[in-house]
Amino acid sequence: AMDTSVRPGDDFFAYANGKWAERTEMPADLSRYGTFDALRDESQEAVKAIIEESANGDFPKGSDEQKVGDLYKSFLDWETRDALGIQPLQPELERIGGIENYDQLAVYFASALKRGLDAPFAAQQLPDFLDPQYYAILIAHSGLGLPDREYYFKDDEKSEALRQAYVAHIAKMFDLAGLDDGANAAQTIMALETRLAEENLTKEKLRDYANNYRKYPLDGLSELMPNFNWEGWTAELGIQDLDEVVVFTSDYMKALDNIITDTDLDTWKTYLTWTALNQTASRLTKALDQQNFEFYEKTLSGVQEQRPEWRRATRTVDALLGEVVG
Repeated sequence: AMDTSVRPGDDFFAYANGKWAERTEMPADLSRYGTFDALRDESQEAVKAIIEESANGDFPKGSDEQKVGDLYKSFLDWETRDALGIQPLQPELERIGGIENYDQLAVYFASALKRGLDAPFAAQQLPDFLDPQYYAILIAHSGLGLPDREYYFKDDEKSEALRQAYVAHIAKMFDLAGLDDGANAAQTIMALETRLAEENLTKEKLRDYANNYRKYPLDGLSELMPNFNWEGWTAELGIQDLDEVVVFTSDYMKALDNIITDTDLDTWKTYLTWTALNQTASRLTKALDQQNFEFYEKTLSGVQEQRPEWRRATRTVDALLGEVVG
């Protein structure tokens, strides 16, 4: 793999990897490729064999094999997926439509997290950064449809084109899903995401773990966000009995308190409809799946074509039932 004709002090990458780079073709369905990507693909081929045994067999309902096999087959069943349209998403849209006040909005933020959907801030369980023998619930900013805050504010030509493409993508996704007024919804969503992004920390400040780490007693969260329904949010997540949580982006959370109440509920419902649609697109119809690829993979990452369907189905099973497959 090495190109020893290159002086390592001049170009260490070429010295260490030059011959490998020369003879390796970049796969059209990936945005990056290296040794670990090749290993991952080989591993996935082995996992596929396990999954297909389950998908092709006759196993009792409730068995590990039945769960794995049915999930795999359901991903590949485009005929049924297209026939269903966004029907599988309807219960989520009804939850969003039923939000009547800001207290209920706070509870929905928590319930969405439990179903793997996004909200303006997220919570996850991690080893405590200062005492890793214990777990902690860590709260941090979230909720942007573009990769990070810089995508909303950089003023070069490429960034401006990406923002326009993102707005057009949202509008098209609404239209493909049969949702009303995609063009106006896209402008509403972009405006709210831009406001959220403005309060996000820069990548450089995010790396300052020591300065960002803040522990709050559960009953002290109201000092951080006095208008927010923390009681409903913690109860919905089932963490109301904890003594404390870690807040990693305190300044963002303070700003978010005002953003929440300054933003009318109809705007929040439009935004939450988008987050639900956006994060489930690859599991809905062929058209939504393809449009999701066109923006997030092709436009943002330069990928030329979708990964083979069996790889995407295997990845989905591995993500959702990985321990069972293991």
